[in-house]
Amino acid sequence: MNGCTWTTDSENRVGMTKNILSKLSLTVRAGQLKIMLDLTRPTPQTQVLDVGFAPREDLPDTNYFEKFYPFPNSLTAASTEDCRAVKSKYPGVNIVRIQPGKKLPFRNNHFEIATSWATLEHVGNYQQQEFFLNELLRVAHKIFVTTPYRGSPYEPHSGFFFLQWLPLNWFRKICLYTGRRFWAKTANLNPLWVRDIKSMRLTKPVVVSVYQTLKFIPSHLLITSV
Repeated sequence: MNGCTWTTDSENRVGMTKNILSKLSLTVRAGQLKIMLDLTRPTPQTQVLDVGFAPREDLPDTNYFEKFYPFPNSLTAASTEDCRAVKSKYPGVNIVRIQPGKKLPFRNNHFEIATSWATLEHVGNYQQQEFFLNELLRVAHKIFVTTPYRGSPYEPHSGFFFLQWLPLNWFRKICLYTGRRFWAKTANLNPLWVRDIKSMRLTKPVVVSVYQTLKFIPSHLLITSV
């Protein structure tokens, strides 16, 4: 998340369509969590970092990982925003404030696993996204990262079908001219192809795969180093 008030920005609206899709995405999140648990095999002693914790839960799938991860007492959740309003809901989770675009305040390999769920697309341009991934790779032995796939027929933030396939400067102009100013800014939304991840200079090898919702709709990228 690029800014310290990203979730509470008045232009980041939560409408009826987004609410409905958020409920549908609970199934997607459950499927992705199962993949993560099967790949990483955490135990109650496994130290896990999640980057992208949110201070408000206006949508049903917000903070899904913190709600359903089986070992919250060994979980650290990091956010660029002030999360005191929801902290009491997660008494076992260590919630920390981080600075956007800065190094994570943890030593190398401090965690066994670092996760981030649908946050990478919000951290800025390609260089900032590369830095974000490299920080996760630095502080953890393994990473599991999800982000909406630019090759999906539907772009979940703007609500457009297929338009994110256009050159991004065209897509952003359409967002701007249709009242979606928030999503017209690279700092708030920079969707990714598989090739974008593969072209990044990452410090460790990663595997990039396409997650298919309902087993046939390409919807997310999964980035792993396990």
